[in-house]
Amino acid sequence: MTKWLTGSIILSAVLTLPAVAAYNGPGVASHATTAADAAKAKDDTPIELTGYLVKSLGDEKYLFRDQSGEVEVEIDNALWREIEVTSDTKVTLIGEVDDEWKGIEIEIDSMRLVSQ
Repeated sequence: MTKWLTGSIILSAVLTLPAVAAYNGPGVASHATTAADAAKAKDDTPIELTGYLVKSLGDEKYLFRDQSGEVEVEIDNALWREIEVTSDTKVTLIGEVDDEWKGIEIEIDSMRLVSQ
């Protein structure tokens, strides 16, 4: 009886251990790192763009340019937080692609200056 009870306790302890294995390979969607990639990326694709905001298009929209080309981005006014940017200021923009009924938008969640 004690052998059976000891075996049952050991077996239940082993079966309740959490699994420690996990998938570590590439995911379904990678992130876009250039304006050209961002312009043709699918909905919800994460983006991280480094380049220049070259023009204000009004209504929180800006023209972003890097070595691959240009893409329109949307930067909420709250993200500017006393950041001053000219067309010569290098920035990194982080956000995602949002596919809406009126077309694809690149929504920016955070912005930082790149030290040069």
